[in-house]
Amino acid sequence: MSNNRNLSQIAVSRQKYSAARSNLLLMLALTAVNLVLLAAQTDTMLLFSATVPYYAVVFGMVLEISNILYIGIGVAVVIILLYLLCWILSKKHFGWMVAAMILFVIDTLFMVWLYVTAEDFSGVLDALIHIWVLYYLITGVIHGIKLNNAAYDSEVSFAEMCAKPQETETEPSYTDTAVPSSPVRRADDEVKSRILVETEALGHHILFRRVKRVNELVVDGYVYDEVELLVETAHSLSAEVDGHSIRAEFDGSMTCFIIVDEQIIAKKKRFY
Repeated sequence: MSNNRNLSQIAVSRQKYSAARSNLLLMLALTAVNLVLLAAQTDTMLLFSATVPYYAVVFGMVLEISNILYIGIGVAVVIILLYLLCWILSKKHFGWMVAAMILFVIDTLFMVWLYVTAEDFSGVLDALIHIWVLYYLITGVIHGIKLNNAAYDSEVSFAEMCAKPQETETEPSYTDTAVPSSPVRRADDEVKSRILVETEALGHHILFRRVKRVNELVVDGYVYDEVELLVETAHSLSAEVDGHSIRAEFDGSMTCFIIVDEQIIAKKKRFY
């Protein structure tokens, strides 16, 4: 079971890290598009993009001094190339995701300074989207560290750990002998618990709940699998009941799932 849980955590970290890289590339592409739109002298500026490259060129254009404009263009090109380098090399080492995050933190601080100095508070949406991009980058760093640690423990490269599951590992089987087919004990209905997600399926009542520091998979009033977690990371609890595989999973972020025979039949967002 511990191997299945580890594989589940790796899969979640891989997905989160990939999402961070995808959003980094999207931000980079939209920043480049903004510079093209600026060169075409349009009034359109796409959000979900970096602020410093855009305004480096804008300042040069406003000042109407050739040398300043060339410097601004140079700054914009260098920053875009740095982001591109971060995206390319982050596939092989999470440190480049850290670099991208630092660059965008600086960009966000510049954006805040720009709006505050100009006493223009119309850029609230721009600020919120910057925070959204930062969320993805910070999440990428966190899960990049987890993947790096897993790679070190498994004695494989970071790039191999980030590769698709079929390239690096065998997907865990949730119907083998390691999956509990008999309950551990009867669930305590009197204990204070928090329901993470529950549903009815195949004539069974399935409950994923947290009791103090223990997460439990409960089927028809019996605990089949459990894990004690002081800090909840991504994990999976499994059982085999009447020949059907049942899993309760937490993706390590916000969502809990109940999966029956490899089909998601219930999910619920959690905010604490």
